[in-house]
Amino acid sequence: MTGDRGAPPDARDLLRKYDLLPKRSFSQNFLIQPGAITQIADATAALGHQVVELGPGLGALTYALLERGCHVLGVELDRDMVRVLRAEFSDQERLELRHSDAAKVDLAEYSSACGSKLVVTGNLPYQATGAILRRVIAHRGVLHGAVMMVQREVKDRLVAEPGTKQYGALTVFTRAAFEIETVCRLRPGSFYPAPKVDSAVVRLLPRKIPLAEETETFQSVVRAAFQMRRKTLRNALRALGNADRADHALSGAGIDPGRRGETLSIEEFASLAQCWDAAG
Repeated sequence: MTGDRGAPPDARDLLRKYDLLPKRSFSQNFLIQPGAITQIADATAALGHQVVELGPGLGALTYALLERGCHVLGVELDRDMVRVLRAEFSDQERLELRHSDAAKVDLAEYSSACGSKLVVTGNLPYQATGAILRRVIAHRGVLHGAVMMVQREVKDRLVAEPGTKQYGALTVFTRAAFEIETVCRLRPGSFYPAPKVDSAVVRLLPRKIPLAEETETFQSVVRAAFQMRRKTLRNALRALGNADRADHALSGAGIDPGRRGETLSIEEFASLAQCWDAAG
């Protein structure tokens, strides 16, 4: 695509054209704000041109990415959206479409197949946000980065600092692997139909050296600390099965056992996980 086809059709026009309605079961709120589409496409293309778009829907962002010379793998779960995309982009050799669940796409396999690191982008459905972020974290080694739209409350959790209400396991796991920046914020009127919440676009850049390696122990310690936010770390870690081990691990990491998990930095969680293994 070389920019000679004009602006992409508005989502509302495409829905009418194909006699479709947004599906609540797929959390479909289509972005109709041209400036936001431009910002997301620019931020994505700046990281790389081998793009995996999760949930392309009616193709507004897809169009903008192709305009910027990107090769796009669109992973879409809604068969009706796949039908629209195949019709609207039938002449695009740089677009590959898969009818599949975005939370299950094998990024490592696709990166190997195309011989390139990837950029992940998309408007994440709320119910699948956690699963998709976990997959992105697990495959950070094959990524140049990710540019994703999430609900504002998710963005607040991703960038939260220790000791705040928003700080939690999602914060720790994501920020251990990525630097996180806010690209833009969007009001409900930027979408059709308008959701009941604000949204934000975040850019995730893989850290050259992770703040913590996400081992099974690290995962267990972090989850235990936040599953019982109101308990002290000593009591929260005892739930993993061994009170003496909890005391030894906390002592080895130099962490006051009376603190709560929400006050620990990512580096402190990493140290605690190492000491938990050593205390075993």
